[in-house]
Amino acid sequence: MAPSPSDTLREVAAQLLADRGDLVMAVLVEIAGPLPELAADPHVRELMTATIQDVVAAGLTALGTGSAVTGIRAPEAALELARRLAQRGVPISTMLRAYRLGQAAFQQEVIGRIAATRADGAQVAAAARDLSSVAFSVVDVVSEEVVLAYQSERDSWIRQRNTARLARVTALLAGRSSDGGDPDSALGHDLAAAHVAAVFWCGTDVDEDARLGLLERSVPAVANALGCTRPPLVVAPDAATLWAWFPTAALHRDALVDVLDGVPGTHAALGDPAPGLPGFRRSHQQAQQCQQIAVAADAAHRLRVTAPADLGPLALLAADPATAAPWVQAALGGLADDDEAAARLRETLWVYLSHGGSLAAAAAELHLHKNTIQYRIRKAEQQRGTPLQDGRIDLEVALLAARLLGSTVLRPPTAPTP
Repeated sequence: MAPSPSDTLREVAAQLLADRGDLVMAVLVEIAGPLPELAADPHVRELMTATIQDVVAAGLTALGTGSAVTGIRAPEAALELARRLAQRGVPISTMLRAYRLGQAAFQQEVIGRIAATRADGAQVAAAARDLSSVAFSVVDVVSEEVVLAYQSERDSWIRQRNTARLARVTALLAGRSSDGGDPDSALGHDLAAAHVAAVFWCGTDVDEDARLGLLERSVPAVANALGCTRPPLVVAPDAATLWAWFPTAALHRDALVDVLDGVPGTHAALGDPAPGLPGFRRSHQQAQQCQQIAVAADAAHRLRVTAPADLGPLALLAADPATAAPWVQAALGGLADDDEAAARLRETLWVYLSHGGSLAAAAAELHLHKNTIQYRIRKAEQQRGTPLQDGRIDLEVALLAARLLGSTVLRPPTAPTP
């Protein structure tokens, strides 16, 4: 509760309350100067003027009567202004700055009136102190309520806009028109250009209420990493997932990894760049396939960013990645054991085969001697039970599955015999 105002402040406040038109205009001018985007719109200016009138009246009443500031509530004009700004996408920081500017202007005008009285220095200082306390308390109470109104309206507006966009996007993905209109205009997105589709999601270690906001904040950084010159199309199919289409013909996977590494708990699956409406659909389909494979992996093997190039033939397993386990274990034999020894042999084989069977290249990548690589390959053949050339394609695909999915497709370790 603010302190009881001094007698000098009470008298000045009572006079201003009776004729506060000039004070309201002075406050409006001080806000409109630094924030022309608010004053330029006639509807917003009208609501802002009404808000200033009501808040100024509340503050002067508290100063003139000594009434408790805790009984003040945000006027309806202030709540409606907050809702209008939320609908128009004006940042909440802009609205709060308007209140700070208004408070400063109000205090300056009142102090000027106090200084014009016959009050001595001590009385002016006491009045200024009480004025600052009351003005801050009034703005604090009002701004708390308008922030809640802003956030509630913003959330509702975003949900409504997302619902409409999601319906249009879903219709396009299904190959039908949602409303017969121009889809480019309806979505604000050039469907004829090249797209990189992405699916973003959060792990279970991220608080459920924070997931969507975390993902939304990462999208601008991803767009920048991809070199986009126009904003992406973004929709939320649920409270923990974002679908996005970035207007670019280039896929910089490593740049995206760097971005998401800075946002713990987030993951992305991508599609290849593709133009036009067919590319819009195909790239999204690939991103969903990548997500399904990534989600099926155990946490230790799950990639931060998964792209079609990471999957290769495993994209065929996207519908049900769990069905790969029996086939992988049969193709790898003893190499499918989920332990360190088998993992070391699988990695050596993967590098060796990836380099076209070159012992020297594999040794260089793994920082081992060629004889060590050769020994591990013989050991891998023994553990697998068949030579490398038997079912070579199956072996390489199974090794890829083990790298991406980990324990999901491997054979659980055998419990030691007591």
